[in-house]
Amino acid sequence: MPEYMSVREAAEKWSLSERRVHRLCKDGRVAGLIRFGRSWGIPRGAEKPGDARKPASRPPETRGSESGRGAAADLLGPDARLLARSGTCAVFQVENETGDGIVTVYDVFPGVRLMYNDLHLARVTERDSFYVPPSANMLVVNHCREGRFECEFPWGEYGYVGEGDMAVSTLPTPVKSSSYPLAHYHGISVVADIPRAAKTVGEVSALLGTVSLDVQEIKERLLGKHPYFLMRSSEAVSHIFSELYNAPDALRDSYIRLKLIELFLFLSVIRPDDDSGRKYFYKTRVTTVKAIRDHMTAHLDRQFTLDELSRRFNIPLTAMKSCFKSLFGTPIQAYMREYRLQTASALLRGTDEHIGEIAAKVGYDSPARFSAVFRAAVGLTPSDYRKVSVQKQ
Repeated sequence: MPEYMSVREAAEKWSLSERRVHRLCKDGRVAGLIRFGRSWGIPRGAEKPGDARKPASRPPETRGSESGRGAAADLLGPDARLLARSGTCAVFQVENETGDGIVTVYDVFPGVRLMYNDLHLARVTERDSFYVPPSANMLVVNHCREGRFECEFPWGEYGYVGEGDMAVSTLPTPVKSSSYPLAHYHGISVVADIPRAAKTVGEVSALLGTVSLDVQEIKERLLGKHPYFLMRSSEAVSHIFSELYNAPDALRDSYIRLKLIELFLFLSVIRPDDDSGRKYFYKTRVTTVKAIRDHMTAHLDRQFTLDELSRRFNIPLTAMKSCFKSLFGTPIQAYMREYRLQTASALLRGTDEHIGEIAAKVGYDSPARFSAVFRAAVGLTPSDYRKVSVQKQ
């Protein structure tokens, strides 16, 4: 069975940037690739493609000037490319060595932006943090619809935002670095430049007959000395954001304005002690759990017990399970079952290998057992799935 390496490992082996290796994979220039969603598995024996150092050229018209890109692109960093602009809406493509994605930005009020993030990458920017000057004073509200968001803090702790969670933070951020552990993230970001947003938000809320909202007060009350405020998934949080995801096209601009005022009203009545979901993990534990995940995915033909992993990596069983679920959003067994199925699907689509061989590669001694599990998850037997995939190609 061939062993696979990640884009990062290939970049180190071939003395290339991760971005260049990702582009080579995307262009189909690496032999024996398999794909897991937006991630690549590269055979360890694969050779660096000829002329690999030469980057593909980008048409000049797609680069855009900084003035044409606008201030939203400044937030997203140099990997953001303007695709379209219409009125208050701009659509950007973000692409780097870890994957790609689309960010749709609405200028809602002066100083307030709403960003729809549809990402299939490990990070958006170098630090995966918005680009702002040190003097900036901004409030950021993030809601995760799908996927996982990871923050590493300078003092050696990690925090996680999962499906349905809402996080409030500030810019500039105290976060050292951050990423999307699943290379898959869909959610909303609301970015408020407080000095610019304060007047408009206050006036609109007053017109609605409410107490004038103070965005600076919301920031100071919710965050205090903490790097961020986190509310785990709840009915109240879901209500606020579900309607933003489904704003009617005919009334989108007005509807978004109304919903963001509702969001600020919601934030104005939350107490810091409502932040019951804050949970941190130390870097050593996070590093260990990531090593466990890498070990299991590098040896898919083997089935590891949780006790075995706990002993091998010298981590308490309960801590291992808790930290893994926070990092990757699902228990270890469920994560590996899905990973095996994704790998098997890629092999069925991209190779002519016998189904029994594929079953063994992804850890099933019995082809019949593999077929039953695959059919239960996908709705087709492996043979039928391969036939359908060939027909589509």
